[in-house]
Amino acid sequence: MDTIFSEVVKKVISHYPLEMKNIYLLSYKGKKAVWSIETDIGEVIMKKVPFSEDHISFMIHAIDYLRNNGIHTPGVLRTRTGEGFVKLDDEYFVVFEAVYGRQPEYKHENELLMILRGMASFHKASKGIESPTGQFPSFLLLEWKSDLQRRYERLVAWKEQRSQVEDKAEFDKKFLAHADTFLQQCQKALSMLNTPFYDQWVEETKKTKTLCHQDYAAGNLAIGSGGHLYVYDMDSLTVDLPVRDMRKILNKVMKKRKAWDIELMMKMMKAYQEVNPLTKDQYAILAADIQFPHLIYGQVSKYYEKREPKWTVQKHISKLSDMIATELSKEAVLQEFLSRLDEVTQHG
Repeated sequence: MDTIFSEVVKKVISHYPLEMKNIYLLSYKGKKAVWSIETDIGEVIMKKVPFSEDHISFMIHAIDYLRNNGIHTPGVLRTRTGEGFVKLDDEYFVVFEAVYGRQPEYKHENELLMILRGMASFHKASKGIESPTGQFPSFLLLEWKSDLQRRYERLVAWKEQRSQVEDKAEFDKKFLAHADTFLQQCQKALSMLNTPFYDQWVEETKKTKTLCHQDYAAGNLAIGSGGHLYVYDMDSLTVDLPVRDMRKILNKVMKKRKAWDIELMMKMMKAYQEVNPLTKDQYAILAADIQFPHLIYGQVSKYYEKREPKWTVQKHISKLSDMIATELSKEAVLQEFLSRLDEVTQHG
């Protein structure tokens, strides 16, 4: 395996104006792989990516665009002929600069707020981006309502299927005990999106474009030696409202605490607002997205669709309990958040 790899790596690196010294395989997941390579210009990171050429061209263009607008993210090295990637036996490889730093931690408030400011900078820097190929690999902006509707229908179907099973498992019982509450949350979220303002913001973003990272979270971030926050892993960039990333980080932080915390939410949103100010109407769209039980949907689909085959039943049940607690605690927090929007928007 290693000799095959090192041959592949040597062939790819031969396209670059670099001299290779040592190779270390950092991760291998079949279609994806990451190597650290020591070269005459220092360490570089090589990734095997499972995308089309158009997707890779867009990713490289987006990285350059964001870097030019002040975002700290590893640059893409060019080959001797100026290409941003190498194609070898129908596989694609991209070589990045190496960046050193440590992962920020949510439990340190100053680092958490640094993440929110970094996310806001990312969204702001992405404004106006176009695709070099005319195509965007992902344009989730146009799929919001239909995607939430589809998820709602899946939850309804699971509820109906599991209700009819005679010998219910513990997971079924736990899910069914609260299913109606979560279905109500879905309906409320969908009705909150049924506003002319939402459609108007989507129309506007279709023209102006902003990117979401989709996983702007501690695992893809590093605080570098200069105190700058670096963001990695631009594999899943999509054109969308910034709300998608904001909702994801709020859910990540609150589920770790197993409960929503209004004061922490306010601090996070104010930090975001300092850098990329949103209006009260836009924050109301964020509240609608949070209103949808994304955490429950994720957990229930992992179990019923067997997406985590290595997890024990007990782990599934314990995760579900945490998600239920988190999702049930958000209602009062969202109400208060909506009543305190002036406080957030004045912070910009």
